[in-house]
Amino acid sequence: MNKREVTFSNLITLIKNRRPFSILGIVFVFSSLFIILPSILFMTKSFIEPYEKYDFDKIELNGTEINAKITDLRPVNNVTINGEHPLRISYEYLEKGLTKTDKFQTMDLDKTNEMKIGSEIKIKAFENQSKIQNLESFTFPYYVFYILPLIFFILGSIFSLIGLIPAIRDYNLYKNGVVKEATLISMVPNSGLPISGIGQSVLINYYYENRNGQKIFGKSKTTDFSIMVEKKVEDKVKVFVSENDETKSCLVPKIEELKNNWKI
Repeated sequence: MNKREVTFSNLITLIKNRRPFSILGIVFVFSSLFIILPSILFMTKSFIEPYEKYDFDKIELNGTEINAKITDLRPVNNVTINGEHPLRISYEYLEKGLTKTDKFQTMDLDKTNEMKIGSEIKIKAFENQSKIQNLESFTFPYYVFYILPLIFFILGSIFSLIGLIPAIRDYNLYKNGVVKEATLISMVPNSGLPISGIGQSVLINYYYENRNGQKIFGKSKTTDFSIMVEKKVEDKVKVFVSENDETKSCLVPKIEELKNNWKI
């Protein structure tokens, strides 16, 4: 069959009719992918020090033990674990005739009590990375920040399943659905959200016959409240039915039928 003329504005109308879930789905998914995630990536790239990204297991396995001298000791005051701050240890060492500097963070505070500026320590160095021997490294778990965009994305996906996907399904039915006559079973008004009234609609329950003459029960939402005045239970209404899956259907919207001159 030839596709009906259906405009993009019809899809926008369907999405609006599925508010608030369709809009929330778009906002949450968009925010998670294009606002929150890039912001976190920028933050972690800008504020995480190079030494916090070291592969300490690789250094321990392949590194060369070298003597180093502590040049600075200071707590990381913006991080608190069980009431204590990690200790940042700066040091310098000689490798292949070159003096190099590096840093290391640890929460092994009992093992660092005797350390002071100028103290000699043992480190392991490998491929311009290093670690202090016999101390457990501490790196702030920045990955926890990625939970936020994940939560937004999951919520957005759920909202999309509730609102956006049904809107797209109905849009495809507008274009390709077979027109059938259905019998009204009931009309249930939904007052929408309190105060704002967003989401006001009428749930139309109906049944129609498939190609084999079997009854198929369907339901469809509409924001056209005039149907409750013009129609009553057992009256006939037009519905679009999927040609490939006759269990999928939606009410033919009277306003869109007139606007798009579908002549059905």
